[in-house]
Amino acid sequence: MPLLDAANIVTKVLLYAVSLGAIGAALHGALCLMTNRRAYFRLAGLVAVAAILRLIILNAQMGGSLGAAFSTEQFDWTWAAGGRPALALLVGAGFLIAVGLIRHRVLLVPAAISISASFALTGHSAGLAAPGFAPWVVAGHLLIAGFWFAAPATLWPRSGMKDADVLARTEAFSRVARVIVPLAFLSGVYLFWRINGGFSGMLSSGYGQLLASKLLAATLLLGLGAVNLMFVTRQLAAQPVRGRAALRATLRSEAVLFAAIVIIIAAATTVSGPTT
Repeated sequence: MPLLDAANIVTKVLLYAVSLGAIGAALHGALCLMTNRRAYFRLAGLVAVAAILRLIILNAQMGGSLGAAFSTEQFDWTWAAGGRPALALLVGAGFLIAVGLIRHRVLLVPAAISISASFALTGHSAGLAAPGFAPWVVAGHLLIAGFWFAAPATLWPRSGMKDADVLARTEAFSRVARVIVPLAFLSGVYLFWRINGGFSGMLSSGYGQLLASKLLAATLLLGLGAVNLMFVTRQLAAQPVRGRAALRATLRSEAVLFAAIVIIIAAATTVSGPTT
């Protein structure tokens, strides 16, 4: 059983990371912040692999052991629980492949929406007695988080990039981020309240503590975003060399915080759950 729990967490971390990366790449591509078609193929493959692995691990959970991962006896139950989310992920991967083949950026939007919607079809929000629009808040939350998640890769000031291009990308990202990133924090607070059943006793359970840790990490990310908006962008314009160094430092910090958030969410949805 410990091996099954470990496999569950590892595959969730993989699923969350590649899904956020794919959503972010799609949205950045739609806004012309990214033009790497090969990345779409790679991300599509990773999303498809992650979706299949999650079904395999879910099948193992239904069977009670890793040995039951490929058993067909309980697969009807497995498909009922995880089939629709897996299909949404695979449809999103298909859109990414289509963009890589025919270069129609408009297809990047349904790719991002389909991948984010897969998380509205499963998880604690979908399992609420009266979920209401909470699952769709999850989808919107994922879209915003994915857009931000891709920033370290998209905005990284590579040595071959001109200073003007680095500044233009950072400014374009910041214009969108200043509107949507606070919405990610607010939707996260709302989802915490809905799934945890309120704010009273929020730290009395392991689940509440993990989600509170996630909110803390998200708050730190907001702070770094504010630093980028107020200082780094200006420095890139006035002192490009120092601005690049500052941008690298903030992007590294954001990448570390995002890694922590992904692990926290995987742990929260695996080893614990809401008390109400």
